Amino acid sequence: MKKIILIGLSLFATSIFSQSFDSLAWKYASTITKEDLKKHLEIIASDEYEGRETGRKGQKMAMDYLINQFKSYGIQDFDNRNYIQSYTIIEQKNEGVTLKIGGKEYAFNEDFIIRPKLMDKTEISTEIVFVGYGIEEESYNNYKGLDVENKAVFIWDGKPTGKTLSKEWSGKEKVELAKSKGASAVFMYNEKLSASLSMFKHFYEKPSVTLKGTMEEEMPIIFLTKEPTKELLLAGKIKLDKLEKKGLKKTKSFAVEMELKVNKPIDEFIGENVLAYIPGNEKEEEVVVITAHYDHIGKTEELIFNGADDDGTGTVSLIEIAQAFMQAVENGNGPKRSILIMPVSGEEKGLLGSKYYADNPVFPLENTVANLNVDMIGRYDKAHEKDSNYIYLIGSDRLSNDLHEVSEQTNKTYLNIGLDYTFNDEKDPNRFYYRSDHYNFAKNNVPVIFYFSGVHEDYHKATDTVEKIDYKKTAKVAKLIFLTAWELANREERVKLNEGIGE
Repeated sequence: MKKIILIGLSLFATSIFSQSFDSLAWKYASTITKEDLKKHLEIIASDEYEGRETGRKGQKMAMDYLINQFKSYGIQDFDNRNYIQSYTIIEQKNEGVTLKIGGKEYAFNEDFIIRPKLMDKTEISTEIVFVGYGIEEESYNNYKGLDVENKAVFIWDGKPTGKTLSKEWSGKEKVELAKSKGASAVFMYNEKLSASLSMFKHFYEKPSVTLKGTMEEEMPIIFLTKEPTKELLLAGKIKLDKLEKKGLKKTKSFAVEMELKVNKPIDEFIGENVLAYIPGNEKEEEVVVITAHYDHIGKTEELIFNGADDDGTGTVSLIEIAQAFMQAVENGNGPKRSILIMPVSGEEKGLLGSKYYADNPVFPLENTVANLNVDMIGRYDKAHEKDSNYIYLIGSDRLSNDLHEVSEQTNKTYLNIGLDYTFNDEKDPNRFYYRSDHYNFAKNNVPVIFYFSGVHEDYHKATDTVEKIDYKKTAKVAKLIFLTAWELANREERVKLNEGIGE
């Protein structure tokens, strides 16, 4: 009986996922050519587009180019949106912070840093109270007899030796405890901060960005380098070197006057997602969303960061995919489900364009069948430098095994590209699953596939230019994405979420 059931299930699965060659699908996929991709990319990734930084001239030029291409294929504007979804970005310069401890002033981004990087105007004038390890348990309590409400606290990292604690205390837990006790700020020592500030000065000094309306009021956390920490501890007659070597044997509380002022300059910019909507002819309410970010990191006075691969290749692939679908529509073979081809901006600022869409969807997320996201598909990484016939797939089975099977069968039927799932491992230290625009769909339980060639030596450098792109490879991957979208849009049943997802 068991054998009969298993055979039946196997045949049932085959009937769902088996896929025969569709000559119409291949006909339209074949309109995606390396020549057309090259033509578009030489414009999108040219110096004239100034690195396409979100909110700047080059991004607006790229937006206009995309809209004009979509219009030329016959894609109609819908809902009077002029093909765009606009959002506002807050950019805050990482300057305008002053700190005095015990009357001595310290230099921002030299002696200390502050978190969160994005902060409203803040002024705190109070005491810093030394609270040892900042732990509170029944058998060990650094806060016993201390009132830290509306005061800052200095917390020493680590844990007391020779004491049995109920758990490991992370820095985050110590900060949360201080916050629950009404502390106005937390100070901590970071022995590696000086070296990090020296090595990554550009990172610490660059502006921070977020979507307008998402900047939350948070308690400031100040990380100190050695010199201010040393001076602060001397007020309690504690020597930093000795403390680093031996730790705290006995908590000794003391207080030092401090003054913190945060007044970081703020600018606002407008970013746009481009919307190319192709309505389905049977199940219009169900939508397959195809994304790629068309922004890059802009320019300096000396350099333009053209972003030919990142993500010019994804962007121009979306142009070609749109043309292929519209050719089908023109021939009376349009998709059953709707297609939203959406080049997004703000990815390089922190996935902001896709986040805005996910928070303010044009089409309900519960009606979104899947998101196919394309980010860097025109180069090779070191693991494949002698193999052009590959692509990394990330996320395809995390939310929907159905989607994974559709993807696998589509590839086997038409192209036989080497699908590499190395970065789909949940333990992958690169965490690419969380680093491109598909993630804002995935975290809302929309099944996703992320198409990615891997990181190469020109990533985020001015040398990521058009002459280094393998257009034959890019065209092959773009065809796979189109064919996968074609199958998702035309199959009888939409792909299902795995059991337990979204419950």
